[in-house]
Amino acid sequence: MAISAVSGFGSNNEYQSWVDQAYADKKKLEDHLGIDTSEGSETNKTSGSTSSTSDKKDTSSTTSTSTYNTSTSRSSSTSTFLLSYKHNLTSLESASDKLRLGSRNNVFSKYETAMKDLQRANTDEDKAAAQAAVDKAKEDIISAVKDFAKAYNSAVSFLESNSDRSSTVARQLNSLKNALTTEDAMSRIGLSFDKSGNLEVDEKKLKETLDENYNSVKDIMGGQFGLAERAASKASYILDHASVEKIAGVAEKESKANSISDLDDFEIFSKFALGGAYNLTNYYAVGSMLNTLV
Repeated sequence: MAISAVSGFGSNNEYQSWVDQAYADKKKLEDHLGIDTSEGSETNKTSGSTSSTSDKKDTSSTTSTSTYNTSTSRSSSTSTFLLSYKHNLTSLESASDKLRLGSRNNVFSKYETAMKDLQRANTDEDKAAAQAAVDKAKEDIISAVKDFAKAYNSAVSFLESNSDRSSTVARQLNSLKNALTTEDAMSRIGLSFDKSGNLEVDEKKLKETLDENYNSVKDIMGGQFGLAERAASKASYILDHASVEKIAGVAEKESKANSISDLDDFEIFSKFALGGAYNLTNYYAVGSMLNTLV
């Protein structure tokens, strides 16, 4: 897919047309790489080898949420790596947000609202409807915990597979691994690590704890110092405070080679994007670099 060079911006309409085209080209690139960046999407939508024990351990009611595909495995090109990098960490943010007590419409608030409705119900019909809402809210908590574990495993696996790209990625991996609370606390609500270091959820134990000690699940998962809050904070910090160059190891490469020709096409384009189009005196470079990227 070739993209014509941009000679200049004669009007706001021309500029907006270029922006719209750039977004369209970005979407085509994501589709080509097999990455879905829409909200709520799973990391398993890319092609590649998959190793998930969640389908193999139903009899023990323990769900292992490790996944391995082109989003979590070693990324061969820098462009694929950067897109997968953002996708994995934003997925962890999104999964954590459902459990954080400070988040609007978190699953715990919905469960407590359903419980209050059940207590206020008077007729048998109202009580039946309210109980169904409570059961649904409880299942939503369990699903949210499973999604959290899945997103956490995906992010950790991805960073592990790409930790040799730069010292920044290696530090981020250690930071994310240290984000969770103690295993003793996690075990009380049915969470543990398997032999491979993947976070897994014992659904039976989690359900029992929700019935017998709801506040324990609420505090350990969604509290101020809970798993969701700690993981989301780490993921947000990583996304907000690390530059593209440091993540991809561009600065390290530049120290060894003085020519920009040694850099990956995506790295070249990212440097241009950081500078902004209006900082260029020759807009023809826009089309040239987009052509090399796409």
